Amino acid sequence: MTTIDWKALKPHVPLGPGDAQYVERTGSAGDEICQWILADRSPLLVGGPAGVGKSTELARAAELLQPNRVACLVQLDRFENMRRLTPDRMRLRIAQKVGYLAQQVLRLPLSDSLKNALSKVNDDLQGVAVTHEATPTVLLNVTLTEITRLSRQGQVTLLIDGLEKVPQGPESLDLFEALASIRDEVELVVVIPWHAAFGPQAETVIRNGERFVAVRALDVQGDAGEPGREFLRKVLAQRLHWNEEELDPNAVVGTVGANLDEARARVAARRNLVNDAIRWSGGLPRVFLQLLADAGSYAKLRRSDPWPIIEDLNDACADQTDSFRRLLLPGDVDAIRAAAGTNGSELELDRKIRLMAHGVLLERLRDGARILDGHPLAQAAFGNGGDAHA
Repeated sequence: MTTIDWKALKPHVPLGPGDAQYVERTGSAGDEICQWILADRSPLLVGGPAGVGKSTELARAAELLQPNRVACLVQLDRFENMRRLTPDRMRLRIAQKVGYLAQQVLRLPLSDSLKNALSKVNDDLQGVAVTHEATPTVLLNVTLTEITRLSRQGQVTLLIDGLEKVPQGPESLDLFEALASIRDEVELVVVIPWHAAFGPQAETVIRNGERFVAVRALDVQGDAGEPGREFLRKVLAQRLHWNEEELDPNAVVGTVGANLDEARARVAARRNLVNDAIRWSGGLPRVFLQLLADAGSYAKLRRSDPWPIIEDLNDACADQTDSFRRLLLPGDVDAIRAAAGTNGSELELDRKIRLMAHGVLLERLRDGARILDGHPLAQAAFGNGGDAHA
């Protein structure tokens, strides 16, 4: 191991459909979404804490659905200011994306009138002043109708990402109402903010019969957490283009005697540090990758080493702990301690939404029951749950 490209970890960049770096795991949210859609269950609402991998799983679902659906992934937050997004702007963006999929990927023979309308949509979204012959609502529904008719699959599924970043208020309700106005035959999979998943608004967000799919942090503790730890180790290996020898002491070959023992000891130490990062990540892939990327930066800054040591990881954990500490408001610490190990039903709604959205409180399944668990680095932020940099 000479050099490591820590930038390749890209903690904040979700994978796209069919990305070779995707690591399959049993019971993934992407697989669950695909299964429900193929069972004709729509809309599906998707929720989870920041950094859990919602966008990556939505892309996975789009890939799995494509043989049976015109599955269009619309990543609104990559192109739009989510605090200013209007319903009409969202409709135009969806029309653009599904139109691109139909023409450039599926090669459907769209009518000249629709192609002209979609060309104007492209210009409009790029800031060119245009005059549409139809309202965004009509344009979107006409686009979906024609693509459904021409496609081999005969069914369109829209996977809408980014709405979890919409602030709470009337604006978010308007966006959900706009999705509800899309023709019923179009299947919807929508990532929603936590404030839409709990409380009075959660009764019906888009349409009657909707189902909520929770993307939860991985279990990485104890014997039950080994599958989660193995998944995150594979994610790391994929991002860094490693082979199995990099983290498996038993896979080290090509040396003998003391040299072999020394090589295996180095790999064992590397694996132990990765497992420490996994433990402190709380099972959130983004936090795991960020911890190692930051630790790698500390190693390069201090010693020009390609691989961090425990002190580097401790400082990376301290940085993340400070980030959690800045999220805490008066009363949060007592509320987190009281809610840990419960289903959170007694937690004040606004506080619950905020803490879960930021991953300070994580929802986990224990013996089939949903319970809340404080993130280990958040617990370290208020001195309950160990010392992240001891």
